[in-house]
Amino acid sequence: MPHQPFRDQLAERRRTTLLLFYSAAVLSVIAVTLAGRIPSLHTLLLALSVVGAVAAIFLLLRFLRSIDEHERLINYRALTFAFVGTLMFSAAIGFLQSFSFHPISWLGIPPLMIILWSLGLILYSWRYR
Repeated sequence: MPHQPFRDQLAERRRTTLLLFYSAAVLSVIAVTLAGRIPSLHTLLLALSVVGAVAAIFLLLRFLRSIDEHERLINYRALTFAFVGTLMFSAAIGFLQSFSFHPISWLGIPPLMIILWSLGLILYSWRYR
């Protein structure tokens, strides 16, 4: 009988929750982007984006409730990294707009936050191994 590695069901559920979180976030971003380009479906696509965002928030909270203290520390640091990165990006864009830089839509901030949180997770999980 071949040796099969032990699969932690809790880890598998966490991985699935994170995959669903990213899927809901991407769905929301795509729906918002398409809402600006397809005026006939504007209301429907905005409603879909709100549903995707609410699902992403729910899934993120579910994920954060299922992790242990070590993973909470990593997530805390990653969320701090994402918050500070988003704050610095927003401040830099605001500063550049005072010099007639092209304004950036506020709808770009949530995807930036998710990208920076993911980057923070990668960086801090490597650090604490």
